Amino acid sequence: MKRKIGTVMEADVLIEAKERAAREGRALADLIQDAMINYLHEDVARGDALRACDKFCSHGSALDRHEIDDLLQEDMLAS
Repeated sequence: MKRKIGTVMEADVLIEAKERAAREGRALADLIQDAMINYLHEDVARGDALRACDKFCSHGSALDRHEIDDLLQEDMLAS
């Protein structure tokens, strides 16, 4: 069940969110909900990625875990 909420945020963030929702043909509420879900589950996904990285590195990679993590962060920021 959906509930109506009220919140305060920076005007420029709201403008960007509205623009992105419009570009994607989505309701602003759906965009904010998806962003919150992604934020709330980020730690779980990051933990999975770190475990996968540890397993990958255990097979003898030329990159250490921190270098791979840096590359993954760059990749996530690029998208």
